[in-house]
Amino acid sequence: MTSEETFQKLDFNQQVSNYIDQLTKSEKQIATFLRNNQNDAAFLSAAEIAEALDISEATVVRFARTLGYPSYPALRASFQNAFKTRLTHSSRILSRLNEVPEKGDIFERLTMMEIDYLTQALESVDRQEFDKAVKITMENKRFFVFGTGPSITLVDLMHIRLSRFGKAVIPLKSSGREVLDSLLTLSADDVLYVICFYNLNPTLKLVLDYANEVGCKIILITDTLETLIGQKADVILAAKRGPVSEFHSMVVPMTIINALLLSVADQQPETILPALDKLDSLRERLKGFNAEEL
Repeated sequence: MTSEETFQKLDFNQQVSNYIDQLTKSEKQIATFLRNNQNDAAFLSAAEIAEALDISEATVVRFARTLGYPSYPALRASFQNAFKTRLTHSSRILSRLNEVPEKGDIFERLTMMEIDYLTQALESVDRQEFDKAVKITMENKRFFVFGTGPSITLVDLMHIRLSRFGKAVIPLKSSGREVLDSLLTLSADDVLYVICFYNLNPTLKLVLDYANEVGCKIILITDTLETLIGQKADVILAAKRGPVSEFHSMVVPMTIINALLLSVADQQPETILPALDKLDSLRERLKGFNAEEL
């Protein structure tokens, strides 16, 4: 393999993760811009990036070298290589979608795409990591579950399911100061579930850093952030949701969560079933109160 081919195969996100502590504020700005525009980055010149971010072209070139690339063109070549790989996979999806009649409704087309993402999940979800997540969930009693934006629905799902298993659950669904009061009670005896996709925001960084400081277990469910923050987690479950620039499915991460919780229930019936029986008993009592009101 030639030197040029070696640099083309470097993973940009991994390189950013490797050198994140060496990046200046402007270079971190470049990294964020390129991560958010990975398809366009395959064709942008250093001058165009500099103009878009109102920085010098020299800063862009220096950024590439800081990440281990000999030049900015070498960095761009790595994006081009990744773009070709994505294009190959996308062509397979499109060929399947093209088999759907032109007058086929969007439900049919979307369902086919969801099936494709779930099929990919069979390869992307590491079974050993999955089993580790199940074991940690079985062995612990209190859980913090962090997720913002669209991930809030997944936080709510875990909150309901784990609570019904008799676990104590503290949802962390804010990206502002509201999360701090709950975070204060996090301890080494707890487990932190982090559900995050694509964007590495300040609250997410704070939550992860503080969890590392207190020494609690961290289970990360993510798509593209594995290389950037994976070293902070004990378990990583890769929930691939399709190309960055397209509609993002929540079916894959929801399926991972459902499978994980079902595995816990299957392996721990002696504690889960009594908790569910108690829930059924409370439901019956509630029906009685409602009948009295009638």
